[in-house]
Amino acid sequence: MGLFSTTTSLAIVMTGTVFDSITTALATQCITDAESEIRKQLSNRYDITSAYFNTTTSIPPIVRTLALQLSQGYMYENMARGSKEGYARADRYIKRVSDNLKNLGDGTLSLLDSTGAEIVGDNTKWQVHCNTETYEPTFNEDNPKSWKVDEDKLADIADGRGDPSDSNEI
Repeated sequence: MGLFSTTTSLAIVMTGTVFDSITTALATQCITDAESEIRKQLSNRYDITSAYFNTTTSIPPIVRTLALQLSQGYMYENMARGSKEGYARADRYIKRVSDNLKNLGDGTLSLLDSTGAEIVGDNTKWQVHCNTETYEPTFNEDNPKSWKVDEDKLADIADGRGDPSDSNEI
């Protein structure tokens, strides 16, 4: 049984599917796979070791929904038996969840807890840090047709590095 979703909740949304022992075992595996995928995708932005992802009473509602839909997609995929319609149905669920997970991971969407408050993610993991923000690039100083290579460019570079014999490097 999963933490984000259960075989019982999956049986409710999969109308017409009989959940015998084999189907229930498949559902359990699909739920496990779906939860692993969700954790993987959200781990770039959110601390998945927090209570929001490990305590059944704290799991964000959208995470429950995404887990259920992804599990459902995986179930339809496994039960398709070569049917184009079955695979198309599975792909529709999987794509919907994948799009949402991508948007949650890149910051386009935010997770909300059950009260509607935003769960703060770590946005610094994917931010670019730059020390040249105020630097004016050389190549926009005049007309590109006037550009030419500095004749003593290599000598200037060598001068900027200093004397190699002053270095302690081997």
